[in-house]
Amino acid sequence: MAQPFDDTAKVYYSHFFERQGMRAVSQVEVFSRSRAIDLVVECTEVDQAKLQQTTFEHLRRLNALEFKGYHDPLTPVDLNRIKMRAWGLGAIDDADWASKTDVARETILLTAQEIAEIPSQRTVTIICVIRPMKILDSLQHEFHFIRTNEQGVYCNNGREIPIWIIHPTELELKPKNYPLLPLARGTKLEQFIELCLQQGLLEYLQLTLDIGLVTDPDVIWRKILEVYGMELTIHEETWPYIDEFFRKVPEAMQKVPTFQEALEASEHRGAVHNQQQTLLLVLRHRFGVVPNRLSQLIEATYDLGQLAQWLEQALDANSLGAMDFAIQTSAKK
Repeated sequence: MAQPFDDTAKVYYSHFFERQGMRAVSQVEVFSRSRAIDLVVECTEVDQAKLQQTTFEHLRRLNALEFKGYHDPLTPVDLNRIKMRAWGLGAIDDADWASKTDVARETILLTAQEIAEIPSQRTVTIICVIRPMKILDSLQHEFHFIRTNEQGVYCNNGREIPIWIIHPTELELKPKNYPLLPLARGTKLEQFIELCLQQGLLEYLQLTLDIGLVTDPDVIWRKILEVYGMELTIHEETWPYIDEFFRKVPEAMQKVPTFQEALEASEHRGAVHNQQQTLLLVLRHRFGVVPNRLSQLIEATYDLGQLAQWLEQALDANSLGAMDFAIQTSAKK
């Protein structure tokens, strides 16, 4: 399923750090079966001082940034994989890392030994288009994420490598948050578009349109059409930009999911959720408490055929141990 964090967005955030003199490597593969880290950023003490007035003020010596999109929400299973990748940064030798990232050694940041020796100088930041309610709310006692002084920013400082979760839609409309506000949705995205139009923030407006056309197209089109309806006071520099956008409407429309695609995706997600909950309900009714590991496996499985097969087993099995919870790779999201 498509995700909003395409190459355009990832390149932007890579350049965001590089423009400030920091080294950043994208798509760092640590373990072949755990997917790649979206962006690894190295920060010196001077770099950390530069970031004090940004949403990334918590970054340390070495930082793993992960982006979770509209069709790829953060789940407990994903969180475990992300933590594994962060620890794995210090578990592979330099030559192997260079071959995986296809980047020259001098740009690969610290050596594997240096990374392994500074777990306290690493961070993980997960930027979530969709708020991970299970992790932040219903299972907060398990994951221990707490609100920071900044709206929309949560932290788990109970481990050697602290993990930060940022939900852009909750961020305040202030300059330090501008780089991440293009990832907001709903009213906050609408407010940020209006701010960009009024103040001529063309760089952020470009990123907002590129990403927003995938994550929240209704907001994008409504705000742009308001411009032509003269319902907004627009910064003079933005008029040529908006004119160019409308000249490229067919190209822009290619980024917008069709109604049928959106309907099919919504129906599939609903069917999967219902099948998952039905299976868990049957398992609890027949066998009592379901182990957390098994619950997480079921909630991370999006193949309706696999879920139906497990449900059929659950109706006939005498115990959980008698069931076969092996899963095919194709049955995972």
